[in-house]
Amino acid sequence: MSEQDWPDLESVREEAGLHLHWQGRRSYKSLVPAPRVLERHDELSFQPDHGDHLVIEGDNLQVMVSLRSQYSESFDVVYIDPPYNRGGNDFRYSDARFQDPDADGSDAVYVSNVDGGRHTKWLNYMAPRLVAMKSLMAENGVIFVSINDIELGRLLMLMDEIFDEKNRIGVITWRGSADNNPSRIQIEHEYIVCYAKNLAHVPRVWSTPADEMRDVLLERYEELVASGFEGAELTKEWASLVRANGRDSLGRLARYTHLDEHGPYQVAYRVHNPKKGGYRYGVTKKGVVDSPTARGTYRMPANGYRFPPQTMQRYIDEGLVVFPKRIDQIVQMKDYLKDFRGTLRSVIDLDARSGSYRLKQLFGEGFDGFRYAKPVELIEMLVGAAGSKDALVLDAFAGTGTTGDSVLQLNHRDGGRRRFVLIEEGTAEDPYARTLVAPRLRAAIEIDGFDSGFSFLTAGAQLDREAILSLEKDKIKAVICQTDRSGTRAGIRRIDGRKWVIGANQRGEALALVWRGVTSSQVNAEVINEALLEAKDLGLKTPIRIYGTTCNISETRSFVFCQIPDEILAALQIEDFEPDEVASTLEEVAVP
Repeated sequence: MSEQDWPDLESVREEAGLHLHWQGRRSYKSLVPAPRVLERHDELSFQPDHGDHLVIEGDNLQVMVSLRSQYSESFDVVYIDPPYNRGGNDFRYSDARFQDPDADGSDAVYVSNVDGGRHTKWLNYMAPRLVAMKSLMAENGVIFVSINDIELGRLLMLMDEIFDEKNRIGVITWRGSADNNPSRIQIEHEYIVCYAKNLAHVPRVWSTPADEMRDVLLERYEELVASGFEGAELTKEWASLVRANGRDSLGRLARYTHLDEHGPYQVAYRVHNPKKGGYRYGVTKKGVVDSPTARGTYRMPANGYRFPPQTMQRYIDEGLVVFPKRIDQIVQMKDYLKDFRGTLRSVIDLDARSGSYRLKQLFGEGFDGFRYAKPVELIEMLVGAAGSKDALVLDAFAGTGTTGDSVLQLNHRDGGRRRFVLIEEGTAEDPYARTLVAPRLRAAIEIDGFDSGFSFLTAGAQLDREAILSLEKDKIKAVICQTDRSGTRAGIRRIDGRKWVIGANQRGEALALVWRGVTSSQVNAEVINEALLEAKDLGLKTPIRIYGTTCNISETRSFVFCQIPDEILAALQIEDFEPDEVASTLEEVAVP
């Protein structure tokens, strides 16, 4: 670190306390690229009218800045799986983009584990991106970051700086594999760091999708009882129902296959005392006896029972104890489905290989790429716990598209309306936003029968006043659909094939465009009337928002004039609104 990168005494006084310092810390918040045109590609999109999901190809920092106009403070859940900085082919760093975030990144190279500046480079890469994500998060928003032990410490300090330590929710340990290789310490886990944008706006208790599935199963059980099934016939029908849903859909709920007069239950091993010093007594079918070795007693757990004898006797009287077939076995307990509560635990056991298995399921057994694809079930747990059924979900490191697949699965299972925005640049050799992410989502929709779709966008030219005025009609249409502020959080549905109408917002109000170049794009009475008739024909509402360079008609309840380029510049939060030589050619706007 050079001397100039050390904070001066004044800055130290302003930032009392412990801070992470690295070469580049002073500048990361100012590394903001120019917004870009986000152009839709119909050939890479799939059933875009069946869903509001987005897959965007481009540098994630440049794309996130381009999303601000419609998605600022909007995302409920952010999940990212950034480079772990393993020293292999997982972290590409562009020094040109560090110096100028608008650079194309063509100088990016993989950072090796012998690079003395590898951790500094990782921080310079991650810091501005986390700041951008925070700006896109809703006040109740939650972010999950997957990481391993290489950068865990630096990530936590960086997250404390950007999100504030008081908004740290916790660190999850995910045990995903068994390591049998000779080593000092066999590493079988990694981490998921969780922060809130504002912890005060996050519910104190999270439910999971399993809670809703529990309610569905209980409703199905009541329907069976109401249909007249009872006894062995009811047990058979219930077991058939559980099997029909399958373990993949039910998870832990698939264990609730038993029935008694109180409803479905599972048999659970929870009479054991977790440590030495438990209660020592005997249990028979008739009840509790003093001696653990008396005639007819079942085997006592190694550490004794966790309940005192009077509590065990009450459980036996209430029919909550399950007696095994042989007395050399330990008694068990009934856990009723109605009492099940799903929780997001700090330790998750989930086979990491299931991420690769899912890709083989979608692409065939011959698929042999991306060994570190995250399991769909893992992201389902996170998104399902932290977000509601209509959550807006961002993954700025889309990788193989697991987050999108997870959202599709959740919506299919519980009827949710969650929407995802996935961002992935890929590499020059393999732009896998288009070669893997989009094909994976398409395969998932087709194979699993999801009623959904997505639009595929690419980050194009930089946007400023002059650039906007030089765009062709199709691209300026894309910019308007990307930036119009009536599309906040939901976006603008694009409409093609009409003379004036180009889109509609979530309220069903129309957007129209007049574009014949800088000097000939006036909104007049003829344009307004024709645009209103088009909107009516499409079943859209008013007021219609009409874009053009000038307008000689005063606004009414039926239409609002949006001046090009100022309306777009304001939406993109580009602060330079002073007229330049190009803008000076525009006529005076007659709208009050």
